Amino acid sequence: MTTPLPFYTVNAFAPTPRAGNQAAVVIFPAGDPRAVDDEYYRALSADFNLAETAFLVPKDTEAKVPRYGLRWFTPEVEVPLCGHATLAAATVLFHLHPNADEVKFETRWRGSLTARALERGKATRVAISLPLPTELGPATESQKADARAALKSSSGVEEVVRVAHFEFGAIVEVPSSVDIEALEVDTAKLLPAYPELFIITQVSGSSGSGAVINSRVFAPGLGIPEDPVTGAAHAALTAYYLGDGTGKPSIKAAKEGATELDARQLSKRGGAMTCELVDGRAQLTGLGWRTAKGELEVLP
Repeated sequence: MTTPLPFYTVNAFAPTPRAGNQAAVVIFPAGDPRAVDDEYYRALSADFNLAETAFLVPKDTEAKVPRYGLRWFTPEVEVPLCGHATLAAATVLFHLHPNADEVKFETRWRGSLTARALERGKATRVAISLPLPTELGPATESQKADARAALKSSSGVEEVVRVAHFEFGAIVEVPSSVDIEALEVDTAKLLPAYPELFIITQVSGSSGSGAVINSRVFAPGLGIPEDPVTGAAHAALTAYYLGDGTGKPSIKAAKEGATELDARQLSKRGGAMTCELVDGRAQLTGLGWRTAKGELEVLP
């Protein structure tokens, strides 16, 4: 018999309860036929109409490290990786598994992901481990020209430090003198060249053992004109700023030997996280706040 499904909403990578990126988290019971119905996933994601909805399918919930299947959908499409909805899913599971300090996710395109609970309270501080982009590297001259043109036409900004490309889009670094928080960006002008992630970023200073970076992230082709806080983008920024190659000079300009990023996404809602390079992966740490829970009715 089909039963109502539990769901939660979470503000992820949120320094305060009403900031961060919102995600819905839906949990299927084991063996539920809706868990293999892609049309059901799409319909629910459109109903929630949040940047992403995370869908969890239990694999081994009694293990010391509980395991769940995880998929992510925007209101329009399934995406191969979503950091903030992963953190949201982990926030919910650490509430449901109070004795677990770690959970594992089995994903469709990004293999096994892990999340660790660092602090519990009204908010849960979670560290998630995400794969780095496989194709991140310096942009070609043609790609640089395209990125500069897209930046100028969409925002009016002409100053560019450097451009990098990866499989989901472009990273465009601008000088610290640019007030990226105040930019009015016409995301329609990023199409058709940048249907997925167009990341504007800058180094704004140093903090502790790392550098302070700012960013804004746009994904008009995914139904997300501007994303409030983007974990997948920060996996790319971790590689860009802390990995070998394209980003190191910028970090050294801010602080010699930086090993972590104090990252701030300057969207209207605002978000924050710490980014580190750990065992060849991006470790993103931030707060998740559960904001609501309920049941999805069984509809015809």
